Amino acid sequence: MKDTNAIEKALQGKINEEISEIVENFIADLNKLSNKYGGSSFYDFYESGASDARCFMVSGTHKVSSVLHRMILDNHGDNMLRQKSKELINKLDLI
Repeated sequence: MKDTNAIEKALQGKINEEISEIVENFIADLNKLSNKYGGSSFYDFYESGASDARCFMVSGTHKVSSVLHRMILDNHGDNMLRQKSKELINKLDLI
């Protein structure tokens, strides 16, 4: 069981790396926009387009990066782990 936990931790590390790369690319593009056109370093996240939508604000791309990473991990992390586990099992020819 200890080895299984180590494998899952390694897969989680790969998932975090993959998500980090996606977020870093987005932040790089966001920084390009800011450098070219200027703008605020405050970013509002709205639940929807409705006028009474819940909202939270973050300041700076580092915090935006943290929020995006967490949101992507929460939304896709379990599916990514299942898929990566399945791919590993297939590579090891265990089934």
